[in-house]
Amino acid sequence: MKEELGILFIHGAGLGNYIWNDLKSNLKYSTLMIEFPNRNTGDKTNSKLSFEDYVTKAISNTASFEKQKVIVITHSIGGLIGLRIAEYLKSKTIGFVGIGSAIPDNGKSFVSCLPFPQRLILPLVMQFAGTKPPKSVIEKGLCNDLNPFQVKEVVEKFTAESKRLYTDNSKIKIPNVNKLYVELINDKEFPVSVQKKMAKNLNCKNIVTLESGHLPMLSVPEKLAEILNQFIHICLENDLKNN
Repeated sequence: MKEELGILFIHGAGLGNYIWNDLKSNLKYSTLMIEFPNRNTGDKTNSKLSFEDYVTKAISNTASFEKQKVIVITHSIGGLIGLRIAEYLKSKTIGFVGIGSAIPDNGKSFVSCLPFPQRLILPLVMQFAGTKPPKSVIEKGLCNDLNPFQVKEVVEKFTAESKRLYTDNSKIKIPNVNKLYVELINDKEFPVSVQKKMAKNLNCKNIVTLESGHLPMLSVPEKLAEILNQFIHICLENDLKNN
C-alpha cells in the first residue's frame, strides 16, 4: 500500500514549493509538490491569470503522479486549489489536510474567508498596491517565528500573484474522505478565529493545534511531520478497511 500512496502538497500565495523541502524529508511516502505559475519571474507575470488558470496549472502538475491513492495537503490559499484537485482526482483521494488553509463557502472566494473589515480592504489594497506586500509586512505576517535565513528566503522568493486568485469565486465540493485541519495558534496572517471557521467549512472534526506561525513547514517541520504521518497512517488503515 505504501508504494501506491502519494502525498500531494499545495503551497500558499506568494510562496513556492520550496517551503515543503524540510517537511518532505520527514515523511515516509512519495510526494509531489504543486507549483503555482511563474515563480520568481517578476511582479506582473501573473497579473492576467484567473483563479481557474491556477487550478488548471495545478491539475496539469498531477498528470505524472501515477499513484493509486492520494492525500492532498494544503496551506493557506492553497486550500481552494486543493479542494478542486481532490474533486478532480475523485476516488484516488483518501485524505485531505488544511494547514491554516482557506476553505470558503461554496461559490465564494478567498477574500470571503477574511474577517470584516479585511475582506473589504484587501481588494482595494491590491487594486492600488498590487499583491506583493512590502518586505516589512511579509516579515511580520509570514515570518514571525522563522530564523533569519528563512526570512530572507521567503522575502526574496515572494512572487506577486494575480488579484483574481484572491477575488474570483469558485464552486467547491468538500470531499467525503478523512480530513484534518492543523490550527496555527501564532499565525499573524490568518487569525485562529478564522481558522476555526475554515475547519467548520471543511466539515472537519479532526483538529490539531500547533504552536507555530503561518509557515510551520519551515518553523517546526518535525512536529508537523509527526502530525501528518499519524494522519496518513489513519487514512491508509481506513482505506484498507473500506476495500
